[in-house]
Amino acid sequence: MPLMRTLDLHFIGSGNAFAPGGLCWNGFLVNGRFLFEAPPQALMALNRFGQDPNRIEAVVISHHHGDHFLGLPFLLLHWKYRQRRTPAHIVGPPGTRELASAIAERVFPGIFESDVELVWHELRPGEQVSVGGATFEAYPMRHDERLQYNLGYLAVVEGRRLAYTGDTAWCDAVEELATAAEVFVAECASRDQRIPIHMNLVDDMPRLRAKLSPTTPLVLTHLDADIRDTELPNSFVARDDAHFVF
Repeated sequence: MPLMRTLDLHFIGSGNAFAPGGLCWNGFLVNGRFLFEAPPQALMALNRFGQDPNRIEAVVISHHHGDHFLGLPFLLLHWKYRQRRTPAHIVGPPGTRELASAIAERVFPGIFESDVELVWHELRPGEQVSVGGATFEAYPMRHDERLQYNLGYLAVVEGRRLAYTGDTAWCDAVEELATAAEVFVAECASRDQRIPIHMNLVDDMPRLRAKLSPTTPLVLTHLDADIRDTELPNSFVARDDAHFVF
């Protein structure tokens, strides 16, 4: 039988937009190569936790809220001045390149005068891209309707199927991801608040756990500070600098 390859998830942050209790904003690194979200502290956290930012092959962004996006200019700065030699891929919704360019050029003039090759992949729901032997397929999520797109992803990394919701309320796409995933990372923005654009621990996570295979690990992130554990089977609560290997 072929050897089962592992997914190593390293959370550089686990909090929601309000950084509750001092949690850093949500973002996680997969196998040291793929960074999901670009939270404001991304570069600091990667350096603090001993992860080389130049090893990141792709940054995968779910939507354009600041807690998911505003770390990207600092990654661009590092890549320009710290001897990155390989192309850097940025995956996100349409408008990602335009927004990143507008912000980064204003805060770091000349940032794009660089020998680093930036490859932009702007996905709509149902579209996918391959980077570094991994594939990323975009799913439509129910979050901020003022944004053009809010995405979740089904990623295939090392042959393993990793689902990530991004920020969302319960919707059909969450259920679709649940049927496909071998490992599932879900936002869980509060314990029991019923926020129309988010999921919570009490109402939504038992429902999600029931949709998943019993063998599929569920990791909760984008958390409020009072979510510290869960009694749901095969389910885990992320924290800053948490590692999960599946």
